[in-house]
Amino acid sequence: MDDSSISKLSDRVDFASKTILEWVEQDQPITVVSHLDADGLAAAGIIGSMLERLNVAFKVRIVKQLDEDSLKELSSEPISPIIFADVGSGQKDLIYSNLPEHSVVIIDHHQPLEYELERCVEVNPHLFGIDGSRSISSSGLSYLVAKSVDLNNVDLAPIAVVGALGDRQDSGKRHNLVDLNESIVKEAVEAGFLEVKFGLRLFGFESRPIVKSLEYTIDPLIPGLSGNYNACLKFLERIGITPVDEDGNLRRMSDLSSNELRSFMVNLVKYMLSKGIESKEAESIMGTIYIISHEPPTSPLRDAREFASLLNACGRLGVPSIGVAICMGRRGEVLDKAEKLTSRYRQTLLKYLDWLSRNLDKVRQTRFLQVIYGGDYVDDRIIGTLISIALSSRILSPKKVAVAFAVSPEGKVKVSARADKALARRGLNLGLAIRDAASQVEGVGGGHDVAAGAQIPLNSEEDFIEVLDKIIAEQLGSE
Repeated sequence: MDDSSISKLSDRVDFASKTILEWVEQDQPITVVSHLDADGLAAAGIIGSMLERLNVAFKVRIVKQLDEDSLKELSSEPISPIIFADVGSGQKDLIYSNLPEHSVVIIDHHQPLEYELERCVEVNPHLFGIDGSRSISSSGLSYLVAKSVDLNNVDLAPIAVVGALGDRQDSGKRHNLVDLNESIVKEAVEAGFLEVKFGLRLFGFESRPIVKSLEYTIDPLIPGLSGNYNACLKFLERIGITPVDEDGNLRRMSDLSSNELRSFMVNLVKYMLSKGIESKEAESIMGTIYIISHEPPTSPLRDAREFASLLNACGRLGVPSIGVAICMGRRGEVLDKAEKLTSRYRQTLLKYLDWLSRNLDKVRQTRFLQVIYGGDYVDDRIIGTLISIALSSRILSPKKVAVAFAVSPEGKVKVSARADKALARRGLNLGLAIRDAASQVEGVGGGHDVAAGAQIPLNSEEDFIEVLDKIIAEQLGSE
């Protein structure tokens, strides 16, 4: 990533903001279409805040997949400008065939189709040689567009950080955001909206009692502790940290002495090593923490990673509007509902992780793939998160690509695929491989080099696996 690439991306961002302002001047109602994951909801929230501040009529639609069905719904409505966020770059052909007369802005960080779309401004880092899987997410791009519209939108920077973390872009050596994401972090810090620390990457470690923070941490999964309150209590007592103060209140991180905090870190890593977790993975429990300054100390939105998890819960449990509303600054009853969803989401993930751990002997192995059949047991909106955690926690092997299937209520098959970064360094581009394999079975797909997804017809799974295995063999230079 060089200055020239950044400059070209910046020009495209300015062009997109100019286009949106022209729509506003023409008093055209605007539709925002985004994805249901944390990055998609954060992007929709940023764009929604921007449009709300411009006093323009707009509506937000969140989709599981941008496909023929969702686009046909849009085509049945009166023609109006559309902003696609976190979707669109891989579906430009579908957009053109279904919405040929619509003016469109695409703000996306997934690998784009080589397809020219008329009446469209596309903001995508890949078009300028910038890696959209690590350098910036769709919420980050949405923030850049919002800031180009009005510099006062700098207060939306923390939401962009939340989206990037939700998309696992904290790829620096200290699990920190890098490149363009890092620039957004600096802007947020300088404006007083964000604090950056180094510490334990436990769930809500800044805002929750220590024992709850330990219990609620699923990513990475801590064997024997994640989801087990009593085991977490006993662990803290065993390493000499009293989880409850003299008044009977659960202690928080701020209540720990520096020696206690150091002991906590050291002993937690030792514990993870004792459970067979590799040293690199165990030590990854320590990293960069992003704190949203204006959120109350006990709020689930104060720790940006916990905020991202909350957004994922809203989107993947079917209530994305709550996540978008929170990103747009709504609190009170809306936040209460989101917290309940987060608890349900966490329990659901733990159930699926337990199911997968007990059924590892049923994971199908091919030369380059490990295949999980979730059927209709695993929610198709959660299957991707499941294998992401399973891979990062080494429940699944990092030496092969993890591919999982789940059947949606609509009778289609959701495909999620994840890979270790080491495979990408060897030449793997999972987004392109999934897109190609899906198209060969009359499906649609795409994504990033180590994370991708698709939607394919029911009963086409075996053909898909056969094609995908061959494509990956070619990418990795194997016969």
